[in-house]
Amino acid sequence: MAKKVRKIEPVKQKVILELQPKKRVCAYCRVSTDSREQQNSFSAQVEYYKTFIGKRDDWEYTGIYADEAKSGTQVKKRDEFLRMIKDCEDGKIDMIITKSVTRFARNTVDSIEAIRKLKALGIGVYFEKEHINTLSEKSEQMITILSSLAQGEAESISTNNKWAVKKRFQDGTFKLSDPAYGYTKDEDGNLIIKEDEAKIVRRIFHEYLNGKGSYVIARYLNDDNVPTIRSAEEWQDSVVKEILQNPIYEGDLLLQKTYTTEVLPFERKTNKGELPQYFIENNHEPIITRKEGRMVRDIYEYRRNQMGVDDSGKYQNRYEFSSKIICKECGNIFRRQKIYIGKPYEKIQWCCVQHIRDISKCSMKAVREDIIKETFLTMWNKLLSNHTDILYPLLESLKNLRTDHEQEEEIKKLNNRIMELTEQSHILSRVVSKGYIDSAIFIERQNALTVELEAIKKMRNQCLDDNGYEKEIVGTVRLLEIIRYNPEIIEKYDENLFIHTVENIIIGENSEITFKLINNLELTEYYGK
Repeated sequence: MAKKVRKIEPVKQKVILELQPKKRVCAYCRVSTDSREQQNSFSAQVEYYKTFIGKRDDWEYTGIYADEAKSGTQVKKRDEFLRMIKDCEDGKIDMIITKSVTRFARNTVDSIEAIRKLKALGIGVYFEKEHINTLSEKSEQMITILSSLAQGEAESISTNNKWAVKKRFQDGTFKLSDPAYGYTKDEDGNLIIKEDEAKIVRRIFHEYLNGKGSYVIARYLNDDNVPTIRSAEEWQDSVVKEILQNPIYEGDLLLQKTYTTEVLPFERKTNKGELPQYFIENNHEPIITRKEGRMVRDIYEYRRNQMGVDDSGKYQNRYEFSSKIICKECGNIFRRQKIYIGKPYEKIQWCCVQHIRDISKCSMKAVREDIIKETFLTMWNKLLSNHTDILYPLLESLKNLRTDHEQEEEIKKLNNRIMELTEQSHILSRVVSKGYIDSAIFIERQNALTVELEAIKKMRNQCLDDNGYEKEIVGTVRLLEIIRYNPEIIEKYDENLFIHTVENIIIGENSEITFKLINNLELTEYYGK
């Protein structure tokens, strides 16, 4: 008997075309420098892909994602790239076209991770230069090799650059590209004093030696409208501290205070002993005397010890209210202050930083810390006593609100269609088992059902993912757990309880304190009433 061979045509593409006639295609472009030639290249790429995609009848143009003047070594720095990936996840794109593997990413890990994520979504990336479509067989192996070569090239260039910089460190010939505040450069790249800025540097050192702190110095500089460093909005205490600790103002230069990691993704880190540093004494004309610099360092170290700062620069006794109290009037955070220092009735209060800087811009008054604690105690005990009437109904309502009526109807329709397709698949299996249809026809129809079923499930899952209120539900469940393990009325403020239940405190007028809990529920108390 002669063998009968019947070709089964691929149905996935056929079904997809029936469900979605045109493939939605976008392009991704990147220009990695700021030169005029590359800017022209950027514009040319945008125009090229717009025309290229528009020529295909079976493609639908969905736009250009173009990162301009950004590095390709780190995906997280490319806003347009990340937006494109998000649109792919949202089902808005079916295919991506880009010039080459090096234009897509020079970091092998990021490149492969993005390609695999897109491949799992059924979205291919076509690299024109290499003629590779990521949905084809063996594409990942080739892309891995090409991406690794590109990454190796980037790392090799970085290593060579760092070697050259290190050599100049050792020779003492390194020239700062961006001089510190108070200095500028001459024609040969040597540091020279910029007198208008040097005057401010001397003022900062003298005021610090006279007992003022960095925060107060910054505030006075802002009050006097002193021009800021590199056009910043205002002077910050962190900038003042940086000036006070920089040996450059004594005429010395400390090199390699920071370093770049060896492999991709390149990261800039503070040198805390990982690499050698190079100290050049008497490198340039000083702005302050060495005696002044030594005295400032002694005072700074003494204050650090008094405030309980460890070697990493972090406060050992961080306050539970730090960065959590927000001003309802201006939106700024509150800062901790001591009042009546040294008196028997010494108190701690929290005050809006904007009010401290300029009372005309924020009239919110300070609030004593003991009042905030007492008010929290009152709020928590009320919530504890009434949690069955507040949190349980809230949790039920949040679960009901996760989907609106239209979403609910859409999910119901998609579920019904999934049931229909599943039933059709079962019927088809029973028919072929009894020999009523040819196996080849069964395979073709079964594949078609599978493809459509996957598409419907994807749509259903997307509707479920967009229903929201996840944080509120998780936070409410967490509050109920905390209450279950702490069911008794508390008589004394509990710091741990506050930390685990409150996200923010909002201070308003007329003695109003609002506690925003971890489930976004806001409860307001009025102290002194």
